[in-house]
Amino acid sequence: MAERDKPWLDVIDHTADVGIVVRAGDLRTLFVRAAWGMFSLITDPEKVSPVEAARISVSANDRDELLRNWLSELNYRHVAEQRVFGSFAVSELTEVRAEGEARGERLDPARHDVFGEVKAVTFHGLKVAREGGQWVARVIFDV
Repeated sequence: MAERDKPWLDVIDHTADVGIVVRAGDLRTLFVRAAWGMFSLITDPEKVSPVEAARISVSANDRDELLRNWLSELNYRHVAEQRVFGSFAVSELTEVRAEGEARGERLDPARHDVFGEVKAVTFHGLKVAREGGQWVARVIFDV
């Protein structure tokens, strides 16, 4: 498994699924950390070389859906293009739009341990909220 001893990340078991709870001081960092957390379920993001950049642009009706769409687009790129990502940046973030970049490389099973597959980013229990002076996101993945 990936090194997940980040103080801002908790992996939670959920019936037949897995989830993450991510914390950050601002929303851009929350989206970055959620992406890293999702990829830590797939492979070890710290072993991914940031040699290629993928522009990510998503929109939604609200902040919760926006995080789901952000993560879904990253997972789509992983599955459809056989890419793994290890670093993320959000350049623009509003209530209904996110733009940024994911850096990574082509999946190489000889170099990248694959822990599992994220089939979908679900709406079940999805939450992005301000709690105790920080932003918190809870996301459940169908694996």
